Amino acid sequence: MPDFPTFDHWFPPDQPPERRPAPAYTLRHPREDDLAALEERLRDWSDQRGPVGPGRAWSRHVAGTSWLAEADAGGRALGLLLGFTSPDHPDEAVIQRLAVDPEFRRRGIGRALVGRFAETQAGGGAARLTASCRPDDHPALGFFAALGFTPNAGPGSRRLYGVPAFENW
Repeated sequence: MPDFPTFDHWFPPDQPPERRPAPAYTLRHPREDDLAALEERLRDWSDQRGPVGPGRAWSRHVAGTSWLAEADAGGRALGLLLGFTSPDHPDEAVIQRLAVDPEFRRRGIGRALVGRFAETQAGGGAARLTASCRPDDHPALGFFAALGFTPNAGPGSRRLYGVPAFENW
């Protein structure tokens, strides 16, 4: 019927978010004082309950294998990757935590952090890259899937939230 409103009138079609470029930033290893200062920012970036900060052990012992994305103007932290080489499996590099400021997501910062971590770990002999992620964190699962990661469906796993996962891990 002419001039009859359609559903698009009431519910406009979803448009993908505008993709703006990331501000100029550098990647560097965090220092002990960086991670302590980031604890409050990480709480703002996360929807996770409980302590979200990396803890002193991370800032003291694993900062050399972790990466921080920092804005060139003002030194504002934009993202953080906490990772390490597995002590029991030296050919495996592990991403334990990846966080990007929500204001700067979808701008390539997370991909750059993972890329730099993978590059440096491969240079140190790691042949495999793994990441831990909650099975109910669908944005993170989508991000890692876009980078080529697949859920571990090995022995001991079971489907949680529709994804192969390990309970209490």
